[in-house]
Amino acid sequence: MGTIGVVMNPGSGHGLAARLEPWIRLRLGDKVDIHKIEPGGSIAGALIGTETPVGLIATGTNNNISSTLGLPSDPHEAAEVALGGEPQWVSAGRIGDYVFFEGAGIGLEADLWPVGEAIVRHQFRDLMHAPLKLARDRAVVMDIEIDSPPKRQKVRAFTMTISNTPMTGAHLMLAPGIDIRDEPLYLTVYHDLGRLQMIASASEIKKGHHGHGYSEERFPFMRLKVTAATPMHVHADGTLIGTLPIEVVSIPKAIRVAYPASGAATAPQVLEAAAVPGP
Repeated sequence: MGTIGVVMNPGSGHGLAARLEPWIRLRLGDKVDIHKIEPGGSIAGALIGTETPVGLIATGTNNNISSTLGLPSDPHEAAEVALGGEPQWVSAGRIGDYVFFEGAGIGLEADLWPVGEAIVRHQFRDLMHAPLKLARDRAVVMDIEIDSPPKRQKVRAFTMTISNTPMTGAHLMLAPGIDIRDEPLYLTVYHDLGRLQMIASASEIKKGHHGHGYSEERFPFMRLKVTAATPMHVHADGTLIGTLPIEVVSIPKAIRVAYPASGAATAPQVLEAAAVPGP
């Protein structure tokens, strides 16, 4: 086993990542090289297109990607999977300069994201800064172009989501059945899903069930363009990145991530110890 790089956000999980450092140094000895980063940084995006395998030790709040990969919730067990698991290619998405691994949202879902995150993290003061005034009461007509040559369609909706994993945000099962290893991303258009319907349906969506009072359509894509005459907020993995129009590109085989495996495998060269506090 060569040198193992550990990228760590010490503050993740209310300091849990930092408390793992002595154990990681003891476990890996002189083979470890630890790099500490600030919240919001992610080494995974910098490794796109390389053969370097990555192991994930999630100590954040939602840990959706960790759950998607089937990793143990115990960080010590997750570290062992990271060291001895089977690296497999997973996909990512790109909106402009932003790379995301979990998902993105347009419209109401992007407007309300800070509210959901503040509640999950018990950061109730942040609710005052959430852009609730932008959470529209009326659906907006949007033009979507899928793949090349583009299939064009007009849709009228409050919100749309782009999924690379079945679960996103505050453990919302927005796209049950999809796999992060799939090459395409998945656009879901929610018709008539306004603020009240979203709140009323949240518990059902969290369980992977369809809510009430709205319909939805899902489109797999490799390339997507979304435009609208009305400004609509856009987020990628929980970060508000701007407004429409946007172009989204799927990145198949973005990085190699260690999955649980019974047999021996090449150890990942990078352990990402809660570099992204959200997913």
